[in-house]
Amino acid sequence: MARTIVLKFAAAALMAGGLAAAAFAQGRPVEVAANHTTLVRLPADAAALVIGNETIADAALYDARTVFVTGKGLGRTNMMALDGEGRVLYAADLVVSSGSRGSVQVYRGNEGARFVCAPNCEIAAEDGAGTD
Repeated sequence: MARTIVLKFAAAALMAGGLAAAAFAQGRPVEVAANHTTLVRLPADAAALVIGNETIADAALYDARTVFVTGKGLGRTNMMALDGEGRVLYAADLVVSSGSRGSVQVYRGNEGARFVCAPNCEIAAEDGAGTD
């Protein structure tokens, strides 16, 4: 009987430890325009960042709790922040959009050009943000 109680206690402790290790902050999707940067504040000190697809977004730790996310190409990926022991402390989707406010795309057949209009329209520099 005493052995059964010890085994149940050990199983409960393992389950509780597993649940604690799996607990982390799931952030709302982070939205950023291509070729722009946004700031993300972390809930605890991070030692490393992992980006799912670095052609869509990049991230850099400014300090242990501050991350700068830069949109590189249109699409959706994810970011995870890890503590010093490799545990996930934050995870969020990263959504990179064209940020087309103030711009217009003009197509003639298969050819296209993007113009930035503020206040006069000028052809935009090639940004590599997937405007094909």
